[in-house]
Amino acid sequence: MQYSIIGNTDKQVEMQKELSIIYVNYNTADQVMTSVESVRRHTKGIDYEIIVADNNSKDDENLQKLIDDETIKVVKLDDNYGFGKANNAGVKECTGEYIFLLNPDTICHDNSIKKLLDCLKADQTIGVISPNLINAESKPTHSFRRAGDGILTELNFALFGLPYKILYGSDFEFNHSDKQLEVTYSCGAAMMMKKNIFEKVDGFDDTFFMYYEDQDLCNRIKKTGLRIVNEPKAIIQHLEGTSIHLNSKRETFIIQSRKKYFIKTMPLWHFKVANILTKALLLIGEFIYILCGKKELAEKYSYRRKLISEYE
Repeated sequence: MQYSIIGNTDKQVEMQKELSIIYVNYNTADQVMTSVESVRRHTKGIDYEIIVADNNSKDDENLQKLIDDETIKVVKLDDNYGFGKANNAGVKECTGEYIFLLNPDTICHDNSIKKLLDCLKADQTIGVISPNLINAESKPTHSFRRAGDGILTELNFALFGLPYKILYGSDFEFNHSDKQLEVTYSCGAAMMMKKNIFEKVDGFDDTFFMYYEDQDLCNRIKKTGLRIVNEPKAIIQHLEGTSIHLNSKRETFIIQSRKKYFIKTMPLWHFKVANILTKALLLIGEFIYILCGKKELAEKYSYRRKLISEYE
C-alpha cells in the first residue's frame, strides 16, 4: 500500500495533539465535511486534529474541499483498501495520544467527544469507549453488542432479534440507563481508545475489507485485559441507511467477513454448525416474511442464505 499526505502539513498541524479524529472516505467527502462541522460546533476543551484517510476516491468532487481545508490532513491512498486498512494508515499519520475513529455519516452533539475522552482518561481499565448511537430520526440504533460472537449471534439475527431481547431487554444494543455498560464490542462508527493500545494489538486486521473488523479489534483488545465500554451520556447520530431493500454488494461483504471472523476466532466445527442452523432459520424466516407479505425482507433472507452456502 502506498499513500501520500496532500492535506495541510504546516508546523502547527504537526504539533502533538491530545486527540486525533480519523475518518475513512470513499466518495463521501460531503458527509465528512458535515460531520467535521458538527465536531467543530459541539467539541470544546480538547486540542484535536482531524485526519481523513481517502481510499482513492474517483468521483468525489467535494474531496478538494477537504484538501483545501487548512485544519484537515488528508492521507491519500493509491487504491480502495476498505475500512480497516485505511484507518490503520490514518493512525500512522496522527499525533494524538488518543484516537477517535469516526464514520463520515455521523453527527456529533453536546460535547460528546469530550465526555468520552474524560471517561477514558479517568479509567485505565477501559480499552475502547464508545457513545450511544441514534439514527436519522433520533431514535436508538445499534451501538454495541452485549453477547459474544458465534452461534447465539447467528440465531439472534435469524430469529428477528428475539434471543438478545429476551436476554438483555431494551439494552441489548443501546444503553438506556445513565451508567456505563461493559459490552462485547462497540460499533465501529464511533470508537475511542489510546493510540498505544491500538498499536499494541497491531490495529485493524486489514484482511477484512468491510464489516467484522470492529468486532475483531475489540476481541483482541479484550484479550489484553482491558474492557470495552459504552458511555450513555455521550450521544452521536449515525445516519447509516436502514433500507429493507436488498443490497447485494453489502450482503456479500458481510458474509465474506463473517467467514473470516469465524475461522479466525472459533473452531471450524463452530463455523459449520452455525452455517447449518443459520441457513435453516433463514429459510423459515424467508417463508414467514413471504406469508406476511414482506417480500423485500424475504429476499434479503434468501440472498443471505445462498451467500452462506457459497462461502462455506
